[in-house]
Amino acid sequence: SFSRGCFIADCRHHHPGCFAVRNTHRRADGANRGTIFLLYFPQAAENAKGIIAMPFELTGVNFSYSGKKVIDDISMSFAPGMFCGIIGPNGCGKTTLLDLLAKHRRPTTGRIAYAGRDLGTYSIKELSKEIALVPQNFYINFPFTVKEVVMMGRYPHIPRFSAPSAEDVDIVQEIMEKTEVSEFTGRFITELSGGERQRVVFARALAQDTHVLILDEATSNLDVNHSISLLNISEKRMKQQGRTIISVMQDINLAAIYCDYLVFMSRGRIAIHGATKDVLNSDTIRKVFKIDAKVYAESYSDSLQVVFKK
Repeated sequence: SFSRGCFIADCRHHHPGCFAVRNTHRRADGANRGTIFLLYFPQAAENAKGIIAMPFELTGVNFSYSGKKVIDDISMSFAPGMFCGIIGPNGCGKTTLLDLLAKHRRPTTGRIAYAGRDLGTYSIKELSKEIALVPQNFYINFPFTVKEVVMMGRYPHIPRFSAPSAEDVDIVQEIMEKTEVSEFTGRFITELSGGERQRVVFARALAQDTHVLILDEATSNLDVNHSISLLNISEKRMKQQGRTIISVMQDINLAAIYCDYLVFMSRGRIAIHGATKDVLNSDTIRKVFKIDAKVYAESYSDSLQVVFKK
């Protein structure tokens, strides 16, 4: 995990997949001392031409609702080519953090940078080409067909007053087939069940073909089969291209299976963050959720898993 004093940037020698980390700390005599080391991400190395250096960097980010602080002094970076899970109790600020990353809200104080540029300077269309969001709840009253909704994911890439290209149509068709929503093609979105609607919204985000995919409890309304299927598709599409997934997840065991990196939040702050194998343990569960749990290595899922007592 990175300390608050860490700064992450491209390797100065341009080694594909490498990022330089400078960790500044204070010596006993009061002087600052910097240690520089390299992090290597295989997915980023394989696809160095198609990735951005560092999707998000948050520095001293705070956010308040009507004077009540919801996000409290968060400083961290999200590396490319990683599946990052955000976990924590209800009301700890997880969704608000995602809203800040998607520019749906702006920090009260502090700075969020995307690809080295202040997030607030991006236009909606620019961000729509970079970041796709699958929200917890999707409300739509107009009877668009399912295919029309999935095609909305292509709108940021279609010139104004132009029709979708043959490539856009092919992308939408491929995504609908992979996400198993092609059977709903001609049906109205308003006719579908909550879980079916969520799958369509997921397909729309994948059709958007962005560097960053943000999932806000995106599988909470889905059965286990479709949850695993959509997470598999997302992981394969995003990570093979050195891209980034940031997901709020309530199911800790599902997060343990898919996430390379976990961020545990508590009362608007980062309680602990790091590689899943390093931070997912009984002490973390007790600290964040105030309950006892056993964490063990499960060979069938090839991941850590968590069990609780009644």
